[in-house]
Amino acid sequence: MPETFQMDRVDRIADILYGVAVAQGLIEYGPLGRRVGVLPYYLGPQLEKVSVRAAERSEPIWSALVVGKDTRRPHEGFYGLARRMREEYKDLADDVLWEQERERCYAAAR
Repeated sequence: MPETFQMDRVDRIADILYGVAVAQGLIEYGPLGRRVGVLPYYLGPQLEKVSVRAAERSEPIWSALVVGKDTRRPHEGFYGLARRMREEYKDLADDVLWEQERERCYAAAR
């Protein structure tokens, strides 16, 4: 019997975010949630898994590309997670941290 390939939600989110990085864009929580079948309010744990796995692989924190509809910025959880995962972000302002990680995502997708 042939093997079937099954992609879990974390893999799917990572794949979508890589595509967003290729386009050098951003994606809102709502559209991302719809694409993976999760209400936007419940994406946090999934995005954290994507981010931790990416950091373990020396990849960028892909969740830097997910933003709120009104603010056009990541939610507060992103900044705390990024500071825990990357020592160099501990003392940076949110704007600088976000810009650096976004650029890291875009560079990795080139």
